[in-house]
Amino acid sequence: MLYISNRYEIIDKIGRGSKSCLYKGKDSCDGQMVIINIIDQDVIRSKKFVSNLIDEATTMNEIDSPNILKLKDVGVHTLEDGCSLYYTISEYVEGSTLEELTRYYRLNMDEIVIILRQILNALEVAHSYDIYHGFLHPESIIIDEGYNVKLGNIGIIKANNKIFNNGIKMFSEDLRYMCPHQICLGYTDKSSDFYALGVIIFELVFGEHPFGSLENEEDILMEMDKGINWNKFNTEVVPEKILHIINKLLSRDDRYKTPQEVIIDLSEYMYEVENIQENKENLVEELEVIKNIDVVKKDYKFKKIAAVGLVAIISFLILGISM
Repeated sequence: MLYISNRYEIIDKIGRGSKSCLYKGKDSCDGQMVIINIIDQDVIRSKKFVSNLIDEATTMNEIDSPNILKLKDVGVHTLEDGCSLYYTISEYVEGSTLEELTRYYRLNMDEIVIILRQILNALEVAHSYDIYHGFLHPESIIIDEGYNVKLGNIGIIKANNKIFNNGIKMFSEDLRYMCPHQICLGYTDKSSDFYALGVIIFELVFGEHPFGSLENEEDILMEMDKGINWNKFNTEVVPEKILHIINKLLSRDDRYKTPQEVIIDLSEYMYEVENIQENKENLVEELEVIKNIDVVKKDYKFKKIAAVGLVAIISFLILGISM
């Protein structure tokens, strides 16, 4: 058995990010299941990382958002060779990361909207307390079978002095979720969350990255400056409002400033869909009424003909008897 800090037993691997790894674990003190996040040592720049993250975690746990993983513990585990592993212990959620889910399954638009709405709820709460994610990507989003979303790793980058240690090249595997100033300077802020969310939604909708599979930072910055070439993608099957949200999330000029602004646009789309659905249901009901009226008319016509025929037969019989 492998234990972290002589307390948390590692049971199974959940997912791997660029510089961290999620494990399913068990707290030997209370027997509860937990999520263990091991952060690579070379990522940490701030000497106050642990104390900073404890402050961030305390604030987030007091907020008690249903879409944010609660942190139970933060610490440093020293290996036998002297190397240190920074770790966080979160509440356990039975599910998979968004990256694993979409690896085998293509989400439809309704499912994407459900997931997006919950991510925005988490970001809205975090940003309102001046906390941001800073490194949002599919590995940090956990989803259960009921499509309930939990956002993990919030506050880690901010606790690390808002910057990636030793340059951005350490995170080359996840350059595709970083905004231009993260790639250029390694600096993160709230706007980083919007850009990353835009890339995630784009990938969910179109099944590929908006700027291709580029991994070199110079090339991807060049493509970012050009903007998305929408002619390369089949936008006809995507609702216009969703395209607007993606475009604004990835914009370098006219961009969203708060999660509430994104939520408003998403709510407008949901309202439009609801109206379309309601109109369809009303149309079906109207057609059903018309159908029933036709049936009644036909039934009435049949009964009328039958009645006239019956009167004619009776009249014939009466006349026959009279003669």
